[in-house]
Amino acid sequence: MTPDSSPLLPTRFLKFLTATFGGTLVDSVALFLLTEFIFDSHLGRYLIAPTISFELALLTNYTFSYFWIWRDRVAHTMRDFFIRSLAYHLNSLTVFLIKLSLLAGIGYVTSWHPVICNLLALSVTGIVNFLVQERIIFLPRRDRHES
Repeated sequence: MTPDSSPLLPTRFLKFLTATFGGTLVDSVALFLLTEFIFDSHLGRYLIAPTISFELALLTNYTFSYFWIWRDRVAHTMRDFFIRSLAYHLNSLTVFLIKLSLLAGIGYVTSWHPVICNLLALSVTGIVNFLVQERIIFLPRRDRHES
């Protein structure tokens, strides 16, 4: 079976969910600490704090993705690590902007705590994130291995 065989998809998705839970935990704890102890303003609580907490979660998730979830698809070189990191960050930026819009919108409509709004927004963007990683970012680079 090749690294991108469909029987591995459910296994990868379970690993992705596990890693995402870890990233969500990092994101939520950081967001809680930042909103409870650092930022008082609406801008700080709903824009700056979520940006910081998201980047911490992003770094956590990329590490899990590269070295655990899709480890059989990567070259394990510094060049490959950083090239995929750029693609991962671009995808994450897109997902982040969607998440931030949802978080702010939910917060505006409901006045719920930012952590609750964040969890709801993350649940919406998670599937898109997995599919982009599976089909684009961590797609095996066969052309490099064949030459």
